[in-house]
Amino acid sequence: MRLEKYIATSGIASRRAVKKSIRAGLVTVNGETILVPGYPIDVETDTVVFDGQPVEPLTEHLYLMLNKPPGYVTTRHDERGRPTVMTLVADLPDSIYPVGRLDLETEGMLLFTNDGDFAYRLLHPSHEIEKTYLTWVKGVPNDTAVQRLRQGVTIPSGKTAPARVKRLKTSRDGASTQFEMVIHEGKKRQVRLMFKAVGHRVIRLKRTQIGNLRLGDLPQGQHRFLTESEITALMAL
Repeated sequence: MRLEKYIATSGIASRRAVKKSIRAGLVTVNGETILVPGYPIDVETDTVVFDGQPVEPLTEHLYLMLNKPPGYVTTRHDERGRPTVMTLVADLPDSIYPVGRLDLETEGMLLFTNDGDFAYRLLHPSHEIEKTYLTWVKGVPNDTAVQRLRQGVTIPSGKTAPARVKRLKTSRDGASTQFEMVIHEGKKRQVRLMFKAVGHRVIRLKRTQIGNLRLGDLPQGQHRFLTESEITALMAL
């Protein structure tokens, strides 16, 4: 088995994070530091250590959804001492970690797992898994601005892929407008930067769906385990 897959399936970290750790010299096999992902190991006889921690095969995988409130950082530990999403799932095993990110003030659906293959499948750009957001922006974007979003706009990380954008409603005073936006990329702060590119600031952002998995009426700050059918559907994307 490839080294990064073995470590990821142990529940320590996602396969993407494991690859970075290997290149950083944090992984040894039988006492030898391995620097190149893809190194083949014998899972029956080789001893693997990840950042000082022996790696053991995982017997149970966990999959859950959190309705993230604003004000939490999507990371296991924050050097600045800000509250992290891990405090909201503190009753669960330490092996779980968030799948992808929502920025500090973004709320809504955030998945957690200790299954590296599951995380890898959802995060890899080649799968183009759609994410749906409710977006409240300042002002009233005109039709030209909305069409630009649909076609793709240029943000600091590059040109975005076309998005599905639906205008939902405008406040009575015209101070804000609500949209539903569907994207399949994972560029940093993408939705916020897309609206900024057409001259409108996002004032609230909530992820409501990943693939066919909906947040539904899960209360903010609460989590639930995914069903077998939900897990199967996500893995099939």
